[in-house]
Amino acid sequence: MFDVVIVGGGAAGCVVAARLSESGSRSVLLLEAGPDLRANLPDGFRDGWGMSREFDWGYASEPDARGVVENLRRGKLLGGTARVTRFAVRGAPGDYDGWAALGNVGWGFEDVLPYFTRLEADADFGDQPWHGDRGPMPVSRYLDIEFTEIGAAALTALEAVGFPLVEDHNRPGAVGAGRMPMSSRDGIRVTTADAYLPVGGTPRNLTIRPDTQVAEVVFESTRASGVQLVDGALIEAGWVVLSAGTYGSAPILMRSGIGPAEHLRSVGIPVRVDLPGVGANLADHGGTDIDCGYRGPARTTPNLHMIATFHSAAASSDEAPDLMLWLRDPIGDPPVFQIDTVLLRPRSRGTVRLRSADPSEPPRIDLPNLRDPFDVELLAEGYIRACEVASRPEIRRLCADPPSPLARGAAELRDLIRANGYSFPHVVGTCSMGPRPDDGAVVDTSGRVHGTERLSVVDASITPNGPSAFTHFPTVMIAERLSERIASLL
Repeated sequence: MFDVVIVGGGAAGCVVAARLSESGSRSVLLLEAGPDLRANLPDGFRDGWGMSREFDWGYASEPDARGVVENLRRGKLLGGTARVTRFAVRGAPGDYDGWAALGNVGWGFEDVLPYFTRLEADADFGDQPWHGDRGPMPVSRYLDIEFTEIGAAALTALEAVGFPLVEDHNRPGAVGAGRMPMSSRDGIRVTTADAYLPVGGTPRNLTIRPDTQVAEVVFESTRASGVQLVDGALIEAGWVVLSAGTYGSAPILMRSGIGPAEHLRSVGIPVRVDLPGVGANLADHGGTDIDCGYRGPARTTPNLHMIATFHSAAASSDEAPDLMLWLRDPIGDPPVFQIDTVLLRPRSRGTVRLRSADPSEPPRIDLPNLRDPFDVELLAEGYIRACEVASRPEIRRLCADPPSPLARGAAELRDLIRANGYSFPHVVGTCSMGPRPDDGAVVDTSGRVHGTERLSVVDASITPNGPSAFTHFPTVMIAERLSERIASLL
């Protein structure tokens, strides 16, 4: 019997485990389906410039309209997918004010800013009022490291086509081009497993059990009373927190009888709470890229990144930016320098569903896949801007081949976007936060699952609309904020 059981030791779960155990007054159990490698972490997971593909869930998407199946990177180890990402962008104030406008009182930008400052130690702008300098998660832009020649040329090209230069992409209202803030220190990636649960620093009242997969939540009526493991073992708990991620928390809820009633019945699961929003509202950042034709030398490390955010013709300058160009130092063999166009505020949505009641079967993941025509038009507009940058003389003088692919005319461009579009692993939304279950909400503003007691979801899945940035730091912020809420309820 534990006071709290947390399911999933990823970006959010490690934070929740650390915060709920720090008082020493309650017993906390953290369950992670993968191994705990903190004491002997492979070099690929330490490298803050690249990413490892080991210890992955092995998920794949359902075929899209073209029959294409995407491999979906999700880390299966303590630290989760935070062992893959390395970026520390927050998003715009309008993202969080938009959450509040949906009825999520207390989630506007001014409400969440203290939790962003709490979590970070910004090496460059920690003295600014919108930053922190004493938190567990490092933020660095590596200002002392120069870009490669092609990287520097690209930044000049971005400025030449009208992007204002931005020193700090996490400054409220910042829109333009500049260095990517990284969640690493001296080139070493730092995840929430490293920062919040350091080796040798685990509190005595916190138990971490790796290689332990949860099948479902156990209930007494509508009150969560523990979890059942895949091996059949039962663990009792006074409170259950699901932090299994956008692809993990919704399936656990559905196997527990919480979700769309018709779907649950179709896979033979008795309905405990009919919550239509469970597994719905799957959002990601769609993208496409252009190869600038660079065939020159590459630098393995450091591998610097830059981003350029902007507003489409359909967006107001008062809103969060809805498009982004993402550029990085040349990578690959032979080296390639490309510009990714990223759709930051998509309308398309997908779903996560069960294949069966068997917890060993992976979920059925139907990605958004630019199914809304508006998203295709928006991404096409961003692609035109990327082509403009790739065609600048600053870049062309360093490239042997012409940029590709290119399109002739609007119809061909739309076809190109549909043919070459892909999903970034910035997925959110499958347990969306909101006040009304009838509108698709799964959890309330405190992360508690509607229609239940003593059951919370704390991870990226509760995000109602994805941020106009990478999702890692917003997820850590959510975990900081909701850990405080849960602690006040225990």
